[in-house]
Amino acid sequence: MIRRHPILVPLLALLLAGCAGAGAPPPRDLPLAPAWSAANAMPRGADGAWWSSFGDPALDRLESAAMADSPDIAVALARVDQARALARAARAARLPSGQLNGTLARQRQSLDSGLGQLTRYVPTLSRTQNQGDVEGGISWDLDLAGGIAAQAKGAGADALAAAAGEGAARLAVASEVADAYFSWRGARADLALLQRDRALVAERLAIVGARVRDGDAALRERDDADAVLAALDAALADAGTAVGVARNRIAVLTGRMAEAPLPELDAIATDAPIAAAPDPAAGMPADLLRRRPDLVLAEARLTGAHARIGTALAEYWPHVTLQGLFGFASNNLSLIGTDSSNVITGAVGLRWRLFDFGRVDAEVKAARGAEREALASYRGQVLAAGGDVENAFLALGSARAALAAREAADHADTAALSRVAAAAREGETSRFDHAGAEARRIDSARALIAARTALARAVVACHRALGG
Repeated sequence: MIRRHPILVPLLALLLAGCAGAGAPPPRDLPLAPAWSAANAMPRGADGAWWSSFGDPALDRLESAAMADSPDIAVALARVDQARALARAARAARLPSGQLNGTLARQRQSLDSGLGQLTRYVPTLSRTQNQGDVEGGISWDLDLAGGIAAQAKGAGADALAAAAGEGAARLAVASEVADAYFSWRGARADLALLQRDRALVAERLAIVGARVRDGDAALRERDDADAVLAALDAALADAGTAVGVARNRIAVLTGRMAEAPLPELDAIATDAPIAAAPDPAAGMPADLLRRRPDLVLAEARLTGAHARIGTALAEYWPHVTLQGLFGFASNNLSLIGTDSSNVITGAVGLRWRLFDFGRVDAEVKAARGAEREALASYRGQVLAAGGDVENAFLALGSARAALAAREAADHADTAALSRVAAAAREGETSRFDHAGAEARRIDSARALIAARTALARAVVACHRALGG
């Protein structure tokens, strides 16, 4: 009867665990709805410059500047270069490596130390010694357990993640530029209307002041007009700040200092309406997995985490390395390259963490935990992405409804102002009433501008939620 050694059973169990490899990736079971609730189901086209749907040349120029000079994109590109270089290095580790070394040395010995002391007694022994070495070596890790291959796969996944990170940076920058641009357009138009409104309120205040002096109006009417004027002054200050902040935001996003000139904005008329854009095509929820860069990045990280389980499992197995060396070594430089000076070495290297399986087991468990974390993160990001799309299209529908209502109100206020203006020309109403009608029309125009700005920003938010 064969007697079993007490360490044999656990050792075999660990080796079998390593032989099993990382196994199949875990089931994704991603939280994707079969169809949208608020978003449309129009099929999505090829990736492109989504901001061109606004038909705004100034916006197109700003986006081009941002894509070329944004520091965020430059950082992402540098990360892509680093990750791709590491992936190439990881793939190269699977191949044999070689190196060539050479040394030529000449040394004069001291008569008071080392071999130099012998020259006092051995006249034929020279104090000057030459040494020449030329060696070419090769080494190859056989990767019997597939650990190096798994490491290369993980590095490749990191490179994909970095590329997706670049896409995410471009999407974020493009969205921020468009949002800042429409914010600037809306704030500037609102500022101009506020300035006109203040002039009308100041005119009405002067009329009320004259009436108070004549005893035809109460002091309360003048106080009310003063309060309205003060509120407008505060609104003017806020509007001016909003214009400056949005402009500075555009400058920084396009890689320029905040105070730098922005020639792209110079030719835009203050009263030019913001161009409308059609609703983005939402496609199907599953399209997000390939269109949203953050989801592509999350999937790549999950792939890398799974590959690194294989790297950890490979540590259960021996690592065998073949090594070879051929060269020449001689104290007589004239003999370098001859048969008498050649050196040939062949070796097989072995590294096996035979008594370190406790640590290896911990490393495998840590790698599996990292994979579970990556999967949970991926699922969470998919869930959030679906919510982003639904919320963005809900906001878009609300913005379109609000714009329609504001357009109807502006049309009614414009008609009312026309009637008051006609009556004023006939002397049937006062300048005070005419100025009041103009102020109401300005309030309506401000609300209309805010609605158009909100709609443009809602379209931008939909594009960002869909991945561009």
